[in-house]
Amino acid sequence: MAKTGLESPIGSRVARSTFTMLVIEDNATDAELMLRAIEQADLKAIEGDLRLEVRSTAEGGLQFLKEHPVDLVLTDMVLPEMSGLDVVSQIQEIDRNLPVLVVTRMGAVGTAVDAMRRGAYDYVLKPVNPDDLGMRLHRAIRLSEIIRRTTAFERTIRQDVSSGGTLVGASDGFEAVMRSVREAAQGRATVLITGETGTGKGLIARAIHEQSRERDKPYQVIDCTTVPEGMVESELFGHVRGAFTGAVADKPGLIELANGGTAFLDEIGELPLPLQAKLLRVLEENEVRPVGGTRVKRVQMRFIAATNQDLEEKVRDGSFRKDLYYRLAALTIRVSPLRERPEDVAVIARHLVSRFGREMGKPRCVLEASAVTALTGYRWPGNVRELRNVIERVVMLVSGDVVTGADITALLPSRRGGTESGSVYATEPYMEAKRKAVADFTAAYLRAKLAMHDGHITKAAEESGIPRQHFSLLMKRFLDHDGKS
Repeated sequence: MAKTGLESPIGSRVARSTFTMLVIEDNATDAELMLRAIEQADLKAIEGDLRLEVRSTAEGGLQFLKEHPVDLVLTDMVLPEMSGLDVVSQIQEIDRNLPVLVVTRMGAVGTAVDAMRRGAYDYVLKPVNPDDLGMRLHRAIRLSEIIRRTTAFERTIRQDVSSGGTLVGASDGFEAVMRSVREAAQGRATVLITGETGTGKGLIARAIHEQSRERDKPYQVIDCTTVPEGMVESELFGHVRGAFTGAVADKPGLIELANGGTAFLDEIGELPLPLQAKLLRVLEENEVRPVGGTRVKRVQMRFIAATNQDLEEKVRDGSFRKDLYYRLAALTIRVSPLRERPEDVAVIARHLVSRFGREMGKPRCVLEASAVTALTGYRWPGNVRELRNVIERVVMLVSGDVVTGADITALLPSRRGGTESGSVYATEPYMEAKRKAVADFTAAYLRAKLAMHDGHITKAAEESGIPRQHFSLLMKRFLDHDGKS
């Protein structure tokens, strides 16, 4: 294997581009051993051909970085004209998102840790072991691929919707969802959106409406979990004067108010069985009968429904009508949880950092590579909703323009500390400290319960001993500042 300008195809997948790895090593023997270890390592994470560039000096490596795109750097910590720490610092100045692995001997692990504090992603011990190197390179290559796909996506595709939210992503799953959105927007077929809480089902529904011919017509959101149980029928279908105590005037329902546009039925699985029959009639006959009324009103609109429940299971246990389910599921869009699409975590996080940075007067705020690693390594039981809240808080709290991995992990549930003793709240007045402690506990409890049940609200609520509707309200209050899906 040559030491300079080497190109070596690794892996059998069709290459979409070249993955360039820069090796900075002044010792020819060590460089040869490192290249051989790279060749022996199992680098299946690379999406394309591997190109190795070797430079024997820090100056040569940094110059190559300035002139060529590089996806990953492997650098020795002992170089003749510059320390490895300074090399890492200068690489960070050239490209803060570039993953860097430092190579050091056993006795200098402390220096490698210092390099990681300066922005290096990981370290490798000499003599280089192919298995260990392969494992560490695999993680770094995965991070590099996520960053590269994120950057390319942000340059080419961004779907903003008028609700103030944004649909962004780079994964195959996200692209499939967006194709379904475009397909749904072309017609007026009923759409069923399924996915865990916080995956953005409401944004997808809004995107369908915004891309349709009816984008200028009404868009009504009907949240089946928040309407008081005794008022659901009236809220959906309206009522006439005198229909019940307090009905002092005729009132149109939300479905009628959406006439000509789109009615979005959020958490349709919570709709009581008697009302499912009335909704089915609306879908089939295009007419609404208000509570207490004798005359029907003609309506024409698109219906979009969303649920985080398994409606097929509810059909089997008799809690959801089979005919309504099949009527709603004319086109089904399944939204995968974030833990199944780490590429989207990086894309969404970068977009949100940019968005919140502008809103908070920090327009140059960015995520460094270690922050992306921390974000993609977390399971996100609250999905996009939880990610948005973490990013909003970290942008608000960070003192400079760079969000580090430490900044992120400090806000994740597993890394929070100090709440047991109350010291973290000691600077606050008692009532304010108590309010914050209760809010932090509630948020952490909800996240933990959701994580235990893979985001399934009904199961989490049952185990918690909290009514599902109240559990949902707690989620909206403590896990979502603006209450959007």
